[in-house]
Amino acid sequence: MCGIAGVIGHPDAVALTARIATAQAHRGPDGFAVEALAAGAALGHRRLAILDLSPRGAQPMTSRDGRWTMVLNGEIFNYRELREQLPDIPWRSATDTEVLLEAVARWGLETALGRSIGMFAVALWDRHEHALTLARDRIGEKPLVYFWNGRTLAFASELKALAPLHDSRIDRAALDLYLALGYVPAPLSIFRNLHKLEAGHWLRLHEGSIAIRRWWFPEKVSTALVPPEQRSQQLRGLIGDAVRLRLRSDVPIALALSGGIDSSILAAELGRQGAAPTAFTVVFEGDQTDLPYARRVARHFGLRHEIVHAEGTKLEYGLAAAVAQAVAHYDEPFADSSSIASLALAQAVGARYKVILEGDGGDEAFGGYRHYEFIAAKQTVKAMAAAVGLRDGCASVYVESKTSFRTAEREILLDGNGRPQPALERFLTRHPFAASAGASPLKRALWSDRHLALANGLTYKMDTALAAHSIEGRAPLLDHRVIEWAQNLDDHDLVRGREKKVLLRQAYAPYLPPEILARPKHGFGAPIAQWLSGPLRKLVAHALPCPLLEPRLQRGLSGQRQWAVLTLALWAKHWGATW
Repeated sequence: MCGIAGVIGHPDAVALTARIATAQAHRGPDGFAVEALAAGAALGHRRLAILDLSPRGAQPMTSRDGRWTMVLNGEIFNYRELREQLPDIPWRSATDTEVLLEAVARWGLETALGRSIGMFAVALWDRHEHALTLARDRIGEKPLVYFWNGRTLAFASELKALAPLHDSRIDRAALDLYLALGYVPAPLSIFRNLHKLEAGHWLRLHEGSIAIRRWWFPEKVSTALVPPEQRSQQLRGLIGDAVRLRLRSDVPIALALSGGIDSSILAAELGRQGAAPTAFTVVFEGDQTDLPYARRVARHFGLRHEIVHAEGTKLEYGLAAAVAQAVAHYDEPFADSSSIASLALAQAVGARYKVILEGDGGDEAFGGYRHYEFIAAKQTVKAMAAAVGLRDGCASVYVESKTSFRTAEREILLDGNGRPQPALERFLTRHPFAASAGASPLKRALWSDRHLALANGLTYKMDTALAAHSIEGRAPLLDHRVIEWAQNLDDHDLVRGREKKVLLRQAYAPYLPPEILARPKHGFGAPIAQWLSGPLRKLVAHALPCPLLEPRLQRGLSGQRQWAVLTLALWAKHWGATW
């Protein structure tokens, strides 16, 4: 976890880069540097020291041949293996950054990225061609946002850092998508003139123009599966190696333990590998569903276990303060109430740990959400969807069925702010969302969730919460090798009737307590219905109706729909956002 920054094509590039980097100090409290690259060009970095804690690991870092200068946010977990493939280089540090940098110099960027196992947002300056390349990891674990007006390109790890370059005016299509999904997906950002580089993409600026394209094509990956009776062992091997690589650190590592199947599998793998980190479990006031299971797993594997209480969730002033804190940390409106629990976890862990393992990705890879049980039944809406122009081939039927506000409702809410356009449907026709056409209904749903909700919602939630307290999160189940392998499994290896994560549970049945394996899915979300009608009722009365939206439809809202509008209203006030 670090904060990267850079400006190309601005007369005060060094000063502006320093300002952008300074706004991300929480991401990297261990080091700060800005380097002038050429006239009007600079790179900056805020360091969170995890590998090679010495000054030798400082960034920006330049290759030995002098051509390439790099700043990196994230980790290349297989850097030791890549280093062995570059045996004739006299290394100056023990960092993954230097390995990736020299790999680029030797093999080129795309080959270097293709051989890398990791999570990263990287900026690379080519002194020979005076060109800048930005690249983002396959799954979207590390953010990369940028400003481009045809003359100046500026980038950062967070939107708030680019505040000097925009006027806080809202992008209409982005708000439309927020009202549908509860988050703003890349490449859009909530503000005009700001963009997010999509997962698995790179951007190149050369001679005054930019080009963007994908570098990861999971739909072209066809992983050979072993016979069914050997798949459990193969899966344990993949997950075990993903955990092994993510234990590489020069600082202690903690574990986020919910007591669900995914975090319990991480505990099992840690035990198999002889590691016993401290485990942390978050609980809300009045909801301790997870706690008995988490305690059982911690005892089973001999882990020290600490309970994190989401502060103030029972008292009006405490809960309102927690909501305000979330709004301040999340640069865009974000309607996932579990962000409050994520921030509570980060606050508790951050004083002692820089790295935490967490179980994100298991639901999207192996079919863990309850609604996957009913995917086949959902196909009965095809006829109705066709009547409103939705095409089943691109996952729009599935996504539209999950939206907070349907198209007609969004048109009412956005009335008076330009002619409504079907932003969601247009967005979903883009690659890679259409790449699952022809697959089974379950596979299309999983594909959509991985490339939309996971890459834009879940990863954003965790990265933002952890970065706020200078922590790096590592999610072994988001290893691209695990994702690519799982996407080739048969449907019955994923979901059978009401049984979900079938193969994943089978693979770890010998290692986990039976009650953990049999536990149904329990979401990480907050009890927002109780909050809105109880301790937050005064805040609701004060903040709603949201002035950005037409008030008619806001009057009868409740639950998640009211939470989404409340979050938007509080966010807009905090960030001074306007039309």
